[in-house]
Amino acid sequence: MLEQPPEWWDPYSSQPYKLESEAKPRLSAHQIAEYAKVSGAALLGAVPLLLKYLTLRKHPCDIPAKQFVGLSVSPLANNDNELVDLVAELGIENLLVRIPCWESHLADEYQHWMEKFEGCRFVVNVLQSRNSVQELDRWRRQLTRIAEVFVNRNVCEALWIGNAINRTKWGCRSTRDYLNLQSVAQEIRSKGIKIIGSSVIDFEPLPAWRTVFNFADYHLDAMAAELYVNRRHSPWNTQYGVFDLENKLRLFKAMASLGNRCSDELWVTETNWPLLDTKPYTPNSGHPSRTVDETTQAAYLKLYYQLAWQTGWVKRVYWWQLVNPGYGLVDSRGDRLRKMPSFEALKQLMMGELQDRPRKP
Repeated sequence: MLEQPPEWWDPYSSQPYKLESEAKPRLSAHQIAEYAKVSGAALLGAVPLLLKYLTLRKHPCDIPAKQFVGLSVSPLANNDNELVDLVAELGIENLLVRIPCWESHLADEYQHWMEKFEGCRFVVNVLQSRNSVQELDRWRRQLTRIAEVFVNRNVCEALWIGNAINRTKWGCRSTRDYLNLQSVAQEIRSKGIKIIGSSVIDFEPLPAWRTVFNFADYHLDAMAAELYVNRRHSPWNTQYGVFDLENKLRLFKAMASLGNRCSDELWVTETNWPLLDTKPYTPNSGHPSRTVDETTQAAYLKLYYQLAWQTGWVKRVYWWQLVNPGYGLVDSRGDRLRKMPSFEALKQLMMGELQDRPRKP
């Protein structure tokens, strides 16, 4: 099932290589028009979003850990049994797997692999390629193929469409490009597949709002936010002087509540902290100013889940991912898989610590 990735894909950090400046598209009339629409959507939504944000109150969360905690997994050559055992040890039932659109012909193999995790249900994240926006008919065929494999299969809970759509290296030059991709995905809803999206990475409210408030032809069953915290900081830290993790979730929940293309449900579909001295696996420079050590990562993981759970605004949080030396729970370098402190932290959450009140240092 593991194929040679495209030449623009970094197999170590599982994302496209960074674009050189000369490879980035020049500002076009298409992009200027889309920026105007993003600004217009922000203006239209500013007052209702502010009111919703200010009046939104936390409420007691009664979601058990087995429903709230999610984890991303990826096939490993000759390590399927170890992966299954690791997931079983954690006690996690909500899993997420990426299926790149260029591997849509392997959807049956992915489905058989997913069925090895007994008692688990998957979200399937369909990754766009750099050509998907220009080749919508091919994107349509690829999505249809994946949907046909998973329709009426208990192993698949939902399809999450696209990833990091606000990063040019992933193929979308503007938010409009993602709206086009998502509109194609709308066509497969008739097959009974649940669709989630937004797929904006990091805390960028303007494109996130544009993906859930617009006049394109699609509907999202949940808003999927790739909500990372500043690379080496605690969830208590703020951006723009206001937005710590709780307030970021408050704003995203307000968007999910008011968006006309989204049901009132918020999922965090991707988060982690990259680890120090793990280049090329870490998805950034690996510099100490942008990474954390293993002990700090474990502490931040636990805090992130506890804070999100306490708000009552989030249905689920997925950690990206189980096995990766640069940001995962398990280090795959060497002769055997090594569980890092974050593995034990997630296990503790599953055993009852999710409900513990998070404490500020």
